[in-house]
Amino acid sequence: MFACVYALESQASPHQLTALALDFSPALEQSSPGTVVFPIEALRKLIGSPHQIASEICRWGHMHKLEASLAIASNPDTAILLARNYPGVTLASAGDQHFKLASIPLPALFAHDTSLDPVLLEILHHWGLKNCGDLAALSERGIAERLGPPGVYLRNLACGAIDRPLRVASAAIDYEERVELEHALNLLEPLLFLLGRTLGNLCSRLRSQSRAARLLEARFELEEGKTYRCELDFPVPLDQAPTVLKLLQLHLELYPPEAAVVAFTLRVDPVEPRRMQGGMFLPPTPPPDKLQVTLARIAAMVGEENVGTPKLLETHRPDAFQWTSLNLRPPDKLVLDPDKLVLDQDSATPQQTIRLAMRLFRPALEARVRLAGAAPKIISASGVKGSVVRCAGPWKTSGEWWAATSWMREEWDVALDDGALYRIYCEIPSRSWFVHAVYD
Repeated sequence: MFACVYALESQASPHQLTALALDFSPALEQSSPGTVVFPIEALRKLIGSPHQIASEICRWGHMHKLEASLAIASNPDTAILLARNYPGVTLASAGDQHFKLASIPLPALFAHDTSLDPVLLEILHHWGLKNCGDLAALSERGIAERLGPPGVYLRNLACGAIDRPLRVASAAIDYEERVELEHALNLLEPLLFLLGRTLGNLCSRLRSQSRAARLLEARFELEEGKTYRCELDFPVPLDQAPTVLKLLQLHLELYPPEAAVVAFTLRVDPVEPRRMQGGMFLPPTPPPDKLQVTLARIAAMVGEENVGTPKLLETHRPDAFQWTSLNLRPPDKLVLDPDKLVLDQDSATPQQTIRLAMRLFRPALEARVRLAGAAPKIISASGVKGSVVRCAGPWKTSGEWWAATSWMREEWDVALDDGALYRIYCEIPSRSWFVHAVYD
């Protein structure tokens, strides 16, 4: 059983209706500013029959000078329709509520659910239907054939046969927590203990709402009115406090605050958690959170500017790239490059072509090259030495003459007598030779 209290805005405020519902049930649905619905089945053991429950609700309204209409029915939609269209108190059991709804005009159904197409109301009027009783008298099969699912929903609404749970609004959850310290802390270990407890509370709230943290913002209030702020942007959403704490610890060890901490505030940005199905025939990979901690430790040792994902730049300059933030998200799907597939003449099945991999030397190895005419003949560099068996080139490239990154070089592919294949080049302005890469 459900009770619905309806009042015009001039007769009662939404806060009064919410206070009334919360006095009788912890769960409520506020379908509009003047309409509130709540379950009363649990009140039978405390108060008694629906008549007694209705009497208690009316007594509460009289004490607080609330002018509203009350309806009690077996489902929320029927209770709302009765409360909005009948003044005073209306009680309808499961067996007679369709009789109570019969005299309600059809436009009230469309006012109850504004997502319905108004064209349906015109069709029903053309059929000569005026109220819920006329619509409920029609065959459900005939309504389904002519109006489809929306028509069946309208007929069930007119019969009082819509059974659904309450749409209870979830309480707003605060993903920010502030902690004031009794004594200023200038050591990281006791501060991490408090940070871990606070992060545990935040992560528990995230998991209770099936959420995860994409970003952690930490604000530290220091002595002498100073502040320290840091943000950790996670490549994959996290909901485990130990992992988040470890990343924050590595950041604070690398960039410690300038003074003792007297208070701190932690805030996480909630997003959808990462869901991924593992492959049955794929090798196991480390979990993203553990991989992220490992990468953070590497960044602490070698510097954040030396850790990331290389991204090619839109330029013809050889080996031009820049570091970008790591992206641990797997690709959505595998896309085959048609340029890398060839068809065998004897079969229609695609076969992958064999391509050489080039391993670059960064920085390029300085070399001494003896020429035979214009072609290289003998090459000597750190770890590379031999006579040229075959060579191809030169390929001349140049560009960006207007910038400090300008280049002008001649490139050669050479096969040495040691069995390896190398890419070498000569800087034309300085006539300096370098070993750029080796082919696998």
